[in-house]
Amino acid sequence: MRKIFFVILTLVFLGCRHEIENPKWDVDIIFPILNSQIDLNNISIDSNLLIDNNDDGYLSLIYSESILDINLDSMIKIDAIADEKTHTLDSTTFKDVIITDTATIGETINDIPFGTVLFPNGTTNSIPALSGVVNEDTINIDASEYFQTMTLFKGNLIIEFINNYPTDISNVQLSLINSVNQNLIANFTFPLVPTGSTVSDSVSVAGKTLDENLLAIIHNMDIDASNGPVFINYDDAIITKVILSDIGITQATAIFPEQQLTETLKEHTFDFNRVEIKEIGIKNGKVTIYVLSTLPNGKMIYNIPSLKKDGVSFTSGEMFIPEATSNNLTAFEFDFEGYILDLTGQEGRLGGDTINTIYTEAYTFIDSTGLLETINYQDSFYSYVDFNITPEYAIGYLGQDTISFGPEIKKFNFFNNISSNFLSLEKANLEIEFNNYIGADLAIQIKDFEISNSNSNVNYSNLIDNNGNNVVNNLYNLERATLTTNSLPINSKKTSIFIDANDIIEILPNNLIASGSLYLNPNGNLGQIDFLYPDYPPETNIKFDVPLNINTKELTLIDTSEINFPSNNNFDISSLYLNINNGFPFSANIKLISLDSENNVLDTIKYENTILPGLLSNQNNNINPQQTIIEIDASKIQQASKLITVFTLSTIPANQHIKIYDFYSIKFLISAIINQKLND
Repeated sequence: MRKIFFVILTLVFLGCRHEIENPKWDVDIIFPILNSQIDLNNISIDSNLLIDNNDDGYLSLIYSESILDINLDSMIKIDAIADEKTHTLDSTTFKDVIITDTATIGETINDIPFGTVLFPNGTTNSIPALSGVVNEDTINIDASEYFQTMTLFKGNLIIEFINNYPTDISNVQLSLINSVNQNLIANFTFPLVPTGSTVSDSVSVAGKTLDENLLAIIHNMDIDASNGPVFINYDDAIITKVILSDIGITQATAIFPEQQLTETLKEHTFDFNRVEIKEIGIKNGKVTIYVLSTLPNGKMIYNIPSLKKDGVSFTSGEMFIPEATSNNLTAFEFDFEGYILDLTGQEGRLGGDTINTIYTEAYTFIDSTGLLETINYQDSFYSYVDFNITPEYAIGYLGQDTISFGPEIKKFNFFNNISSNFLSLEKANLEIEFNNYIGADLAIQIKDFEISNSNSNVNYSNLIDNNGNNVVNNLYNLERATLTTNSLPINSKKTSIFIDANDIIEILPNNLIASGSLYLNPNGNLGQIDFLYPDYPPETNIKFDVPLNINTKELTLIDTSEINFPSNNNFDISSLYLNINNGFPFSANIKLISLDSENNVLDTIKYENTILPGLLSNQNNNINPQQTIIEIDASKIQQASKLITVFTLSTIPANQHIKIYDFYSIKFLISAIINQKLND
């Protein structure tokens, strides 16, 4: 019997094999598609907004915003051109040219018949008078080391005789001529040149042209009789020097040695209006030296001894200037970041230290190239220095000045996610905070201060501070800041005024317009050293401090969340339910706005159901959330990707102020009853 049953059972299963391998059935599943929570932090979407709580968790809404933008760079920024100068060769005096010729007494004795016999070297003899011992002798003077040809618009030719013979010479007559064209340059006569003495004479050579090869023709020279026996030393000599001095070149061709053209040592004072600066630390900046030279071999050096980095004064070093072929200047740029600029003038200056003044040294040169070059009096050297410096700090007296600001327009967004037809707060404060980061006395005057709600066109401007002063047009004095060991950080000085802000907060402001004036050193120079760091301007901030103890009608909180449907499409939504646990002591209404993946609105669902408020304890600081369940039309959100949930809260009872704590929240869950088709 048991075997028969087993056989029959086996046949049944074999007959149903296909259905067992591919079963199909429908299943109802409860599936959460959205789970979120909303609390007062949902309105903290602004980086300037804080939700603060005291020791028992009682919340305050704190919003801080800077309302003034003051730029102080322009007060002491150096943007100026200095040391502009044109140097022309006609204003330049070149180095003296000195050519020396030596004629020994041994050479002269050697030219006298039997001279070496009569006057042996190293003996003591009397020298007789020798008339015309030199007659029409020519001395070649080689000036090629200095020039090939030179035409002068000014200059002096000096002949200098040094008589080292042991006896006097007299009746010296000499001419200097160009060897090429034999043009006479000058004649010189020396009646007497006593032994051991030097005589000289000079003539102007303005308008003369000198060649590299000059001839000095000695027409006559007499040797006078010695005063008794004298020691004969063949090395004793007459030294003739040909000197060109005070040289002004009309044109010259030469292999020029290095020749300094100009030296300009001067102070330059910058115009800072009424500001008197002694020192500037440079944050960033460049100094550009512009030069135009028609010389073939120009060079320049520019120094600022009072500009230092790590204790070392600035020097440009040698700047080689190419010969100009157009009016384009050659620029040499130097980065002055990190330098300290002393503005007290030249060290050790007559009259003591000054202000706003630098000392500079500029040198221009003809550089030695080793090449033959031609220059003329029209050649010039033009240069100027362009200062473009932004300071990190300035020390001195900052002067008396008025700095206007505004109108500043500030947009608030800390109430963008909250609105109320009627919002009543027990206590709200507005603090206007002034922070002075300048090492100088300040005064500030607010000339316009209007807070408004641009959506409702409601504004508020009647601001009275805690001392009973109208904030607008009142003058507030700010104490000067100090430095720590004469460097950063700055010890700022804070001045605050407080305003009752209940009426301001209740309009849910989103806009502020402010303007005014900042007065620097309003009492003048009191003998203190001021300082300024432009990166640290005075700050003016507004700070709303709103203890959340409110009475409200239609206070709106907004949340946006993604909807998460099952990943496959084999389902139908039979029902949707919104489960709300209200942990606020407010009744509420709810509105849902469905969005597609591109944030386009698909539908808006508004429910008239009142969401029950959370139940407060007797102390009003503990709450028992109340649950409300609402059925949702599934067709309204089935194609949505996101859902905006809008809760509109109202105080119950309507005339009661209620404190808001950090643990108050609304939790809500949307669940779908889904009919899932399996193995379809």
